[in-house]
Amino acid sequence: MKLTELEKTILLVFLVFTKGSVDKYLQEDFIASKFTKRQRPIVRSYLRRLSRDGLLEKHPTEASYKLVKLGLKHASKILHEGTKLWKM
Repeated sequence: MKLTELEKTILLVFLVFTKGSVDKYLQEDFIASKFTKRQRPIVRSYLRRLSRDGLLEKHPTEASYKLVKLGLKHASKILHEGTKLWKM
């Protein structure tokens, strides 16, 4: 699965603020507040996309999301790999 840098950052936000828990929901507004104002609409659309791809799970009644095991696996992998500064 190919993820954009913003999607990777969103997964890392979940990893940091839930401390790796797959049981804790984070509010959509809380997640969006961690990004600049011009990025917030994009973040909201990426949250829906990540939910559709099976990396996040949307709460049935509220505007909040949580990591699922597959999302936790991807977020941990992203954290372990780090960023690529040069094309090698």
